[in-house]
Amino acid sequence: MYDPMLASMGSKNDLEREGYIYEPKLDGTRALCYVNSTMKFVNRRGHEITDRYPEFGFRDQIKARSCVLDGELIVYDNRGNPSFHLLQKREQSKPSIAKFLSIQHPATYVIFDILELEGKELLSTRLDERKKIMHAVLREGHHLQSIAFTRDGRKLWTVVEQRKLEGVMAKRTNSYYEPGKRSDAWLKIKALKTIDCVLLGYTSEIRTISALALGLYFGDNLKYVGRVGTGFTEKYLEELRPVLDDLLADKPPVNSYPSEPAITWVRPELIAEVEALELTKDKHLRAPSFRRLRNDKDIRECVVEQLGKDATD
Repeated sequence: MYDPMLASMGSKNDLEREGYIYEPKLDGTRALCYVNSTMKFVNRRGHEITDRYPEFGFRDQIKARSCVLDGELIVYDNRGNPSFHLLQKREQSKPSIAKFLSIQHPATYVIFDILELEGKELLSTRLDERKKIMHAVLREGHHLQSIAFTRDGRKLWTVVEQRKLEGVMAKRTNSYYEPGKRSDAWLKIKALKTIDCVLLGYTSEIRTISALALGLYFGDNLKYVGRVGTGFTEKYLEELRPVLDDLLADKPPVNSYPSEPAITWVRPELIAEVEALELTKDKHLRAPSFRRLRNDKDIRECVVEQLGKDATD
C-alpha cells in the first residue's frame, strides 16, 4: 500500500514557474486505485471505499494486468463542474443505498498519476514520463478520465476563475513520486481560500446548531480559532447534530476559548472545511463560511500554515 504524495501551498506567482505543468484542482476525494483482476479504491486515510462506487465497471478500460493509479473521485454537477455537495452524499451513503445513489449522482475517477505498472514501481520515474505511461495504459470512457494539463498556468487560472473551480495544481515535470511527502514539486494554488479545521464542538443558542467551534494546530498545540455559523441548511444541521452528540467530550480539547456562548465540546475527530478571508491578529478566522465535513484527511493536517506564512507570525 502506498501513501499519496502531497502538495505544498503555492500562490499565483507560481503560475509562471519554469519546468512545471498545470492541472485543474478538482474538488473531490483523493483515492489510489489498486488494479489486478479487480479494482480496489483506497482513500488518503487508508480506508477502502470501493463499495461506495458500484458504477465503476471500467476495469477493461485499463490496459494492464496490474497497476496502481492516483486520482480524484468526483461528481459533476449539471454545469460540468465537480460538486463537493453531491460527492458528500456519496461519501456518507450506506452500502444499502450505494447502487441507488450511483444512478442519481454518478461519480467519475479522474486519474493524474501512475505509481506502479505490471509489478514495477515507477516512483523514481520522472513525472513527464509517468504521464506518458499513464496515457498509454488508459482508455477513457464512462466514469473514467485522465486529468487535463497545460504549461500555461495563467491561461488555466483564467478558466478556473471563470468556472469558479477550486484552483490549480502546479507540478514539476522532472519530479519523482514521493509517497506521503509534501514538497514544492507539487503546489496547490487555491482560487477559493479554504481551510481545513478541527471541529471542536457546537453552540445552540438559536437553533439545534447555531455555530461550530473550530481549531487549528499551531505546531503541536491545538488552538481555538473561532466559530462558523453560515453555509448550512437547516436539514443539514438536523442530520449533523446526532453525529456530533455521539462524540460528546467531558472537557474542552483546547486550553483557551470564549466563555460565551457556551460550547458543547466534542472529541476532536472530525474536519470541517471552511472558506475564510484571513486569520486576524488575535488568531481567529475572519468571516468563515462552512463548506463541508471531510473524512479523507487526518486532523493533524489542520495546521495554521494552510493560511500562508504570515499566519504563523
